[in-house]
Amino acid sequence: MITIPAPGTEDDDHNPPRITPRHLFDLAIGDDNLFHGDKRKWSAQLTVINIANQVALYNFLSTFSGTHYVTPRALTAQLGFSF
Repeated sequence: MITIPAPGTEDDDHNPPRITPRHLFDLAIGDDNLFHGDKRKWSAQLTVINIANQVALYNFLSTFSGTHYVTPRALTAQLGFSF
């Protein structure tokens, strides 16, 4: 997960220690007018974060934010009503 340069080859400008690159996939699907109403509209949305449920690290290369774990798979559902 972490790439650390060999001893004696570290160069913070051109060869710093890095977190290994990875690909994460999220998905969101929904509809803003479920029942095709004119005045009153129902909406619904389902969101999945980290579909493959990968364990990974990420960092912002910032002194104050540090290194964090990626959020595990999460499902979110939303239901809305407009009038």
